[in-house]
Order: sequence, then structure tokens, then C-alpha cells
Amino acid sequence: MKKITLGMILMIATSTAISGNDVWQTLFKEKLQEAKQGNSNAQFDIGSMYKNGRGISPDRDKAIEWYSKAAAQDNQKAVTRLKLLQANEERFKKELATATNGNKESQYKIGNMYTEGIGTSIDLAKAAEAFELSANQGYAKAEYKLGLVHYEGTGVKTSKKTAYKWFTQSAKKGYPAAQYYLGKMYASGKGVKRDYTMSLEWYTKAVDGGFNQARSEMITVSEKMKSPKRKSATPAKNVATVVKTGKTPSSNITFGIEDLMVAAWSRDGKPVAYLPSAINNCRTESDKIACYSDNQTRKTSDSTIKFKTKSIMRNFSNDGSFNVTYRNLVIDSTRIVAIEDTEEADEIGGEDVNATAYTVKTGWGKEHLLECRMKDIGTVYCQKDKTHSFLLVSPQTVASGN
Repeated sequence: MKKITLGMILMIATSTAISGNDVWQTLFKEKLQEAKQGNSNAQFDIGSMYKNGRGISPDRDKAIEWYSKAAAQDNQKAVTRLKLLQANEERFKKELATATNGNKESQYKIGNMYTEGIGTSIDLAKAAEAFELSANQGYAKAEYKLGLVHYEGTGVKTSKKTAYKWFTQSAKKGYPAAQYYLGKMYASGKGVKRDYTMSLEWYTKAVDGGFNQARSEMITVSEKMKSPKRKSATPAKNVATVVKTGKTPSSNITFGIEDLMVAAWSRDGKPVAYLPSAINNCRTESDKIACYSDNQTRKTSDSTIKFKTKSIMRNFSNDGSFNVTYRNLVIDSTRIVAIEDTEEADEIGGEDVNATAYTVKTGWGKEHLLECRMKDIGTVYCQKDKTHSFLLVSPQTVASGN
């Protein structure tokens, strides 16, 4: 019989329809024959396969038995592995004693040790039990792991609804991995009603917490949220504003959220990201408007910065005013030296280190506040951070017929 090597396994797995499990089972049978004939390397391999459950059910005692046979022949890999197993076994015993006394961190660690077979045999059912003990005490990491257990069905029956429950509890405590999975569930509609707005919110929090994998997911969701600009919109309740303009025969004009939503606001001829425009996707949410922009870039002679903008419009009042808060999410981090001094140089995020240098950090920049007022159907005046004012215009409005 021709020998099967690990290299051949990779070739077989990628070039045939045979399952990975069948390949490991075939390798196990061959290695076992060699191990029984006294080959110490094969004995070590059999020990590893028993330990990790490759081609055979995991069995710690069997793993130690075969490692010991290889070590008896002075196989140094086996000698080192046995020492590690012994050290981990002592560690497991100490952790288990603490966990038994109700320590939530130890319960969490025991769950991980059962999952990975550290100091004990792999036992996914016991891992789930340990995670649950810790999660019931409000330990965020364990809540996340328990959510993952139910999400993937490892050691328990798959339940997306239960996974949602535990991911939510962990996410609300600020655990980024749980926030990521919660965003994933809202995006897929599995375990909870599909809601791209909520998905984007949780992905955003995950990125803010350093879970970089969520960035690509944010882009995917924001693209799915996009829809053609509507020619009309349903105004939210109790948010109509009355603005005295003095520019028309009528002394009063009534505006509503739809007047902001259907416009395409720009500044100096360029679309803005913090009001509804051609470069973002916006939705009405009760008495506010939430927008999330496309990818934007800012180029200088030295660098190109890629970023997105999230904004909220709220506090509509009877004098035609409203507030906008927005933050920029830097996707690519860059350092710019000798940047031109402009009034919006600090919008991207980061810190001014001196008058001629500017550091751009990956992640969310500081929050900015705009205090705005609609003067007529296509004009908005805003003051940014109480420091400078500017004019926003929109010729594309329902009133103009464009």
C-alpha cells in the first residue's frame, strides 16, 4: 500500500470529493499500523490525532499512552509534549477548583480548556455548561462564548434565538466580538428580524472597539441599505417646522423631515456627507434622520485617506432649526506632514501634533455638532462646533420640481 503523507492529504482534499474526515480516518489507520510496528514518529502522530480528534474520537488517555511509547524511544517531540500535558493538567485542576467555588473567570477559562482539550479531554458539552455558569453571573466574555456555542451548535443544539440573547447581553457590555456577531445576525435575519440599520450600528461599535473584521461587513451592509432616492417621503409625526423667510408672498412656510430627505445637499458644489445627498444613504427613524455615507477620500500631496461619515439629524424645532451630530470613521490610517491649514482639517479624526503636522488615526474621529436652520426649501445655514458658519444648498427639491 502506498504511504499517505500530510502533503498528499492536502492534495486529496483539494482535488477529490472525499471528505476531510475520511482523509483523516485513512491516515489514522495507516499511522496506527506504523505505530504498532514501533515507529516513534508514527506513535507521536497517533498521540496527536487522539488528542485533537483527527480521524478518531478525542481521547486524552490514549494520547498520553502513545506519546509515552514514543518518549520511551527518546522521541524528543513526545517528551516535550508529555511535559506540556502534565503542566496543563495541573493548571486545569487548579482552575477547576476555583471554578467549582463559583469564580466566573475560572468558569470561563474551564470552558475554554474543555473546548481546546487543555489539561483535560475535549468535551464540548462540558464547555457549554462551564460557559453558562459564568454567563449567568454576567461575565461578558462567557456570554459571548455561550452565544457562539448556540450559534454554531458546538456541544448544544443550534439555536440562533438563544445565541442572539447571549450576544446581546455581551454586546451591551461593550464586548466587540459579541457586537460583531450581533451585527451579523441583524444583517442575515437569523435569530432576529433583519434590520440593516441595527446591523450597521453594532458593526460600528465593534469597529470602534477594535474588531477590524467588522469593517468589510459595514461596507457590505451599507451597500445593501442603498435604494434609489425617492421623490417623496412620509413626514414623521410632530416634527414639522415653521420658518419665517420674508422672501415670499406668504409670511410662513411649513417644512418637514421630507424636505431634508428628498433634497441633495451640497456645499460649494460638492455633496456633503452629514445631510442627505448623493453620497450617502439616509433613513427616517421616529423624529430623526440617520445617514451613513459611501466611502470618501481626501487626497493631499502626500497621502490619500479613506473614510466614512455617520450623522444624525434631530431636535427639529418650530423656528426651522435642527441639530446634526456626525463622526468620521477612518478606514485607512495615514500620517500627513505639512497639511494645508483648512477650517475642516480636523474632521477626519486624530490629533494635531503641531502647526504643520497632522496625525490621522484609524477608527472614529471626534464628534462634531452642526446647528442648522432651513431658510427656504433649498437653503440651509449651519454653524459648526460654534466656530464658523456656512451655507448648504439643494436645487434638487420637490418644490423646484427637479
